[in-house]
Amino acid sequence: MHRLPAALLTASLLANVYIPVADAQQVLTRDALSRADYVVGRRAFQMRCSACHTLADGGSSLTGPNLWGVIGSKAGSRGDFKYSPALSAAEITWSADRLDRFLADPLRDIPGTSMAIPEGVPNPDRLALIAFMMLETGGADWPKPELPKVVVDPDRSKPVSERFPSFWNHMMSNTTRYRMVTAGGELVFRAWFNADGSITSDNKSIRGFWRPDERDFFCYALYGIPTKPDQLVECFPMVAMSIPRFAEQLWESKPAEGVQLYGGILPGRP
Repeated sequence: MHRLPAALLTASLLANVYIPVADAQQVLTRDALSRADYVVGRRAFQMRCSACHTLADGGSSLTGPNLWGVIGSKAGSRGDFKYSPALSAAEITWSADRLDRFLADPLRDIPGTSMAIPEGVPNPDRLALIAFMMLETGGADWPKPELPKVVVDPDRSKPVSERFPSFWNHMMSNTTRYRMVTAGGELVFRAWFNADGSITSDNKSIRGFWRPDERDFFCYALYGIPTKPDQLVECFPMVAMSIPRFAEQLWESKPAEGVQLYGGILPGRP
């Protein structure tokens, strides 16, 4: 996708008619967006969006589509991604204001959308999030700020429990629920991530282990699964799970051809 000229980007930013919804920003001017806190926006994206979306040009689609060039594009227009019928039929063009309205309450804004996040992005994080997305997807005509080294190179000498305390408490105190759908049927099981690096399950044949990697991704392996595939390996950014969310289905992945895996978090554990 080609980058739009700055003048056209700015015009598309403000061109759509804005209809306020609950908790939406009143005005998203270029000045307000260019002054938004980049670090707050990046943290909001990592925590709320990075498990499903990538931003870079040429990035892959995950559960949600890659977002490069989203500003000025028509909703549901990426030919290589399967959108919900509701979004494909919405006939909207993404601008800062239109993203603001959608992110405040996706299901209310576009009933039937498959982006069923547990809650809308609150103010003031939403302004910073949209500004960050614009900078990272070729939709801004202002420069990316220079960041202090501590932000881009966090102290990895500290344990995960100190660096990502919310993530640690969430994963080590609650239950992960899996639903694996294969050609042979459906398998549902629960798993518990333990502080010693092991994974146990209510299905006695399933075991596993986990570790963080140098990207601050949480990587884990499960084996002894009584179906095909009988093992799987997945990684996700730890910050993406730093905000406690509970539902039987919070994410989905495709660990093998013809296999769909759905994951969720249930409160507490035995």
